[in-house]
Amino acid sequence: MSEQVEKWRIRTAEWLDAQQAADLLRETKNDVFAEIKSKMNGSSEAERERLARISDDWQSFRNKMIEAESNARRLKMRMKYEEMLFDAWRTEAANARQEKARY
Repeated sequence: MSEQVEKWRIRTAEWLDAQQAADLLRETKNDVFAEIKSKMNGSSEAERERLARISDDWQSFRNKMIEAESNARRLKMRMKYEEMLFDAWRTEAANARQEKARY
């Protein structure tokens, strides 16, 4: 049992770290965009925003953010899988105990 619990603990820690990284990127996206926009040479606010949205810096940031969120979702599924394995093990153990009690 302790092996299953340890696997779940490790997967959960990995997911929490990945989720924190994704959250950090998501929470700072407006600040990053504002910084990129402030560096653009446009004649109006709308033009600076358009230039910022098509900039390599913004595309790179967005791709990093999307990748971090995808990674967090994958790790969450791995954590859930370990949880399901533990639940299945627990059910099998309970069934085995019940069978022993019958005889």
